[in-house]
Amino acid sequence: MNADWTGDPDQLLEADEQRRDVARRFRETQLPMLKLWTYYYGLGGDADEMSFDAYLNEALHLPASQVGLIATAMRELSAGEDQ
Repeated sequence: MNADWTGDPDQLLEADEQRRDVARRFRETQLPMLKLWTYYYGLGGDADEMSFDAYLNEALHLPASQVGLIATAMRELSAGEDQ
């Protein structure tokens, strides 16, 4: 999706920063990728497993709506593991 980016350069920088932050938080949570993807998908996410994995490894951009669902899934799963 990087080659298909249609936003302006500032939006691309913001998307890159957001992607790095989500990837860092994913590594810190130590949640299994499949568990996170399954939860994200249940929230209405539409990225397939391969795209999801690529995003978490900073190799692909996803739409902001999908990034928000990933962040929600991480937050909710992490909160559930703390209890």
